[in-house]
Amino acid sequence: MVSRVVRSLPLPSCPKLSEYPTGSTEAISLSKHYLKETAQTLADAFDNKVSVRHLVIARSTALDQLLTQIWASFGLSPHQACLVAVGGYGRGELHPGSDIDLLFLVTNKSSQTVESLLQPLITFLWDIGLNIGHSVRTAKECRQQAEQDITIATNLIESRVIVGEQALFQVMRKLTGPDSIWPARDFYEAKIAEQKARYRKYKGTSFELEPNLKGNPGGLRDVQLVGWIAKRYFSSESLHDLANRGVFTLREYRTLMTSQLFLWRVRFALHTITGRGEDRLLFQHQKKVAEYLGFEDKSESLAVEQLMQKYFRAASKIRNVTELLLQVFEEVILNQNQTLKIEPIDEFFQIENDRIALKDPSLVAEMPELLLKTFITAAKVPGNKHVSATTLRALRDNRHLIDAKYRANDDYKALFLEFFSIKHTGDRPFFLLKRNGILASFLPMFEKISGQMQFDMFHAYSVDEHTLFLLKNLTRFANEDFAEEFPYCSKIMRDLKQPQLIFLAGLFHDIAKGRGGDHSELGAVDAYEFCRYLNMPEEECETVSWLVRCHLVMSVTAQRKDISDPEVIALFASQVETQQRLDLLYILTVADIRATSPKLWNSWKDALLRELYLTTSRYLAQDEAQPISQSAHIDDIKQQALHQLMSNKVPESAILALWSTLEENYFKTTPPDRIAWQTSSVIKHAHGNAPLVEIKRHHNEAGTEVFIYTSDQPGLFAAITAILSQKNLRTQAAELFTNNEGKCFDCFVVLEESGKPIQSASRVQSIRKLLQKKLKNIDGMSKKVERHISTRVKQFDVPTSIKFIKNRRIRYTQMELTALDQPGLLAAIGEAIRRCDMSIHSARIVTLGERVEDVFEISTIERESLNKEQKQRLREELTRQIEQL
Repeated sequence: MVSRVVRSLPLPSCPKLSEYPTGSTEAISLSKHYLKETAQTLADAFDNKVSVRHLVIARSTALDQLLTQIWASFGLSPHQACLVAVGGYGRGELHPGSDIDLLFLVTNKSSQTVESLLQPLITFLWDIGLNIGHSVRTAKECRQQAEQDITIATNLIESRVIVGEQALFQVMRKLTGPDSIWPARDFYEAKIAEQKARYRKYKGTSFELEPNLKGNPGGLRDVQLVGWIAKRYFSSESLHDLANRGVFTLREYRTLMTSQLFLWRVRFALHTITGRGEDRLLFQHQKKVAEYLGFEDKSESLAVEQLMQKYFRAASKIRNVTELLLQVFEEVILNQNQTLKIEPIDEFFQIENDRIALKDPSLVAEMPELLLKTFITAAKVPGNKHVSATTLRALRDNRHLIDAKYRANDDYKALFLEFFSIKHTGDRPFFLLKRNGILASFLPMFEKISGQMQFDMFHAYSVDEHTLFLLKNLTRFANEDFAEEFPYCSKIMRDLKQPQLIFLAGLFHDIAKGRGGDHSELGAVDAYEFCRYLNMPEEECETVSWLVRCHLVMSVTAQRKDISDPEVIALFASQVETQQRLDLLYILTVADIRATSPKLWNSWKDALLRELYLTTSRYLAQDEAQPISQSAHIDDIKQQALHQLMSNKVPESAILALWSTLEENYFKTTPPDRIAWQTSSVIKHAHGNAPLVEIKRHHNEAGTEVFIYTSDQPGLFAAITAILSQKNLRTQAAELFTNNEGKCFDCFVVLEESGKPIQSASRVQSIRKLLQKKLKNIDGMSKKVERHISTRVKQFDVPTSIKFIKNRRIRYTQMELTALDQPGLLAAIGEAIRRCDMSIHSARIVTLGERVEDVFEISTIERESLNKEQKQRLREELTRQIEQL
């Protein structure tokens, strides 16, 4: 069938190179032309929807013809050597940019005749533009090297003769076969070890938003792995043959092949667009690939998001099927001569060789409750154990039984709820429930977010995988082995009486992504209705729904508001209302942020959330919430700071004299330890003329504070943030005060690019010296940050959005700014504010992937709120400054 289709393609005629001088310019030109015409013909066929399966085989066939002509033109006798295709080319699969792996198999490498002919031939292949990987070996050398290197052994499994002496090739095949080296068991174990290492490289997920089409879990390498093991153990030349022999089912075979073909289409398009063998589906290529494959933007999703959702679903299917098949191979290959070790669990389940298994898998068809009981058993048996391949296959083959009637059955609802009511200490049952299709069958709305991605750098995984990672984080909190990582989260999980509340909230928190509207509000409705559907008590339904609705509230409060302000705490406490809700919201928030992106979580966010949790917990523990007295709060802050200063022998008269120059707003929003540190530093600095710069670890140990005391002047914020950015520091927050003597008390919280506080004393010293030097004359310093915006960030269009918020609690005007994250952004914002003759009083910086969402408090020079005209002027100047970056 394939050969017939290949023959029907209008491929160009291969040039007869023997008619031209060996290696001549004419031969090179004709070969290049043939390759170019072949590539264009295949690209046109791809555009005309010809199956990519035929195209990759056609390219391999076309190359076979050319190499045969080249071999003949160089006069290599068939008795001296043969040309062998290995690797992907050996399988007969060549994409537009695929490497061409060749083995020159020779009888005797010392033969001067062979050597003198091969080297010019290899040079010729490079001259005509082929990207070849080659080796020259005897059959004996093939065996020696394959014995030492599993990769070489694997490549030789997929070898085939293109031209030359067949008998020599057969000798090599025999010397490298399983009877000679790498018996099936050893080969299987080595390839599985390779796969595990590859999975670790890609963090074990198929759902990274810039996947490698070959290497990521669920990528093409997984399909190849199944093929390699099949050929080595079963002596099968095709996976279809294994299906015919009953090693796996026709449904599994079709699922694997259909998913592989989609990945091939994406890879073919990616190679064509990039003009090289690129297998990383980077952000910069995704839009082009989506357009090339015919995806179009829709109101509910971008073309690129549709492409990636289809990719993730295909990768998920490949991973699920290959994991199942590898378990089947393991049971056949590794356990065939071993006595089956069985430990009974109950009347239906047992442990077989450390895997949970149904005693009789055929019972699933008669007892559909086993579709859910299997995962309950897996969750309750200690050790986070695997489930046997025969059991998983029985579940997958019968998941169609989970229909509307099944979902309406109260007994099955109770089983589903029982699974989520277990205090899971391992994540495998959740992943098995999802990857074997049971979760989406029982909760159809989960299928809608399967493979769904958002085209940004904030969300590192698809929505469904992010949800599974969130649940995984919750199970880690419940596992005592990890209690020291997040002590408060672990204690909450250990003391939790109703685990279903947090696990169901985690399951539903992003269930409404991609529908339009507020996903928190929509998801809260879904969660409530589903909990009622499961016959949960009304109070529990409301708690789960509330958690979904408010799952972003704690993060927003911690990162964008001043949590040292009692009014902020009081407002947040009024939202959570009870200690139980606070506990659940805290662990949900930590698990959510950590599951969003490995780069999103840092020590600063950790400390802010912990501080907000503990402060709110103390507030809720009061017998009766007392009205906030601002004067009492300020007096308390001053007393705490004064106590610290007096204990360090700082003169009280100097303290009070300095404090008399500061407004009450300084004491209202500044923690006592920071007041004590800044006061002591300024008094010790006395009448020094140079700017005072002090740097220390933040009181929560999660960030580094940079305190600057100098004369107020226009553009100071822009200058400071530019210097910090030039030193590769990321500003997280800033509090800016100017006393009535014109001196600034400016404090910045910064992190290294790694997301950690500054560690090195020498680095602290270099930052201090640079700030002291440059702040002496900010008018003469360059505020340009000499760092290029990354290629990844350039792929995103983040429109600058500026909003002015009315807030009766804030003395000045509050501005929220969303923009593309890029070097020098804060300095540009500061410069715009300077040009508008305005002042910044505080800044809270939130970086979300490729964009920032920053909150500023701004006033006129006279410290008054902005009027309508001033706001418009600032909006225009900010937009202009940011566009110039």
